Amino acid sequence: MNHSRRSAKLITIAIFVALYAVATFSNQEPNEPSSAARERIERARASVVQVKAIDESNQTSSQAVGFFIRKDLIVTDHEILDRKWRLQVTAATNPDTVKVLSSGDYFLPYVLVENQADAAPVTLGDSERVFVNDPVYMFGDAGKIVSGKVIGTTTIKNTRAFVISLPVDANNKGTPIFNHMGQVIGIAAKSGDGQSAGLAWPSDLLASLKHLGEPGVGAGAGDGPPFRVVTPERNADDSAAGRVDTKPVRLNSPRPRYTEAARANRTSGSVAMRILVGEDGNVKGVRVVRGLPDGLTEEAIAVARETKFKPAMKDGKPVAYWVALEITFNIR
Repeated sequence: MNHSRRSAKLITIAIFVALYAVATFSNQEPNEPSSAARERIERARASVVQVKAIDESNQTSSQAVGFFIRKDLIVTDHEILDRKWRLQVTAATNPDTVKVLSSGDYFLPYVLVENQADAAPVTLGDSERVFVNDPVYMFGDAGKIVSGKVIGTTTIKNTRAFVISLPVDANNKGTPIFNHMGQVIGIAAKSGDGQSAGLAWPSDLLASLKHLGEPGVGAGAGDGPPFRVVTPERNADDSAAGRVDTKPVRLNSPRPRYTEAARANRTSGSVAMRILVGEDGNVKGVRVVRGLPDGLTEEAIAVARETKFKPAMKDGKPVAYWVALEITFNIR
């Protein structure tokens, strides 16, 4: 009896120590960036811009941060586009305004500007490899690099977003969010519930936005075959590769659409992608392997995100799995 009580006491102590260790770890302060990461983040300052909505009285109605993901393309916060006023873009390192060509919302809000030869687009990281408790960094007040961490994830309109410990408000919405290597893994947004924690839209959306073509996409249906799904020989991103019991099965076949530019130029060919099918059968990530001009890459990405799958199964449970997806455009 004494032996049983002693064993139970030891087990209780062990559990307490384990729980204390977990609690201590989860409450640790975020790490400061390494010198290499800090250098990359500092270089990214040159890509940051201020986006202002100017009303009819030539006054600033609203403003947000943005940053170059291409020499002619800026991603920013959606609220700035809701104002319907004239947009003014000023680079953080250059007092001169940048000529705005157009703006819109495609995967994320964007501002298309005149090509900036001196612009240094940010380096995107892989948001599919971001996990809870990972450190994150962003530019805070007065441009200081502030540290936080990922404290959770949420899904908004079928899109996964990170919940971060750093507050996001009217002064820093639209700022880039960096990982421990100084790569951009998201764009800051205000939390919808008004809490102090901010959100970060993932960099896979930024990567998709980078393929934005000319304005005016989505006119007319394509006449070519819809697409085919090919399982890659090597699924390096999935630790269960080669060991799943069943692979994803496509449940629907959305048809791609031709853009006006593609029809005018008679552009045809295939867009090759790798897509991550989540445990719920929805597409969680898209990586373009080979694209097409005239807005067809964007149309292919849109089709990929609309496609539903029966998820891969392992030991009776659904698991995430990467598959190759090829969408063909043919003009007849």
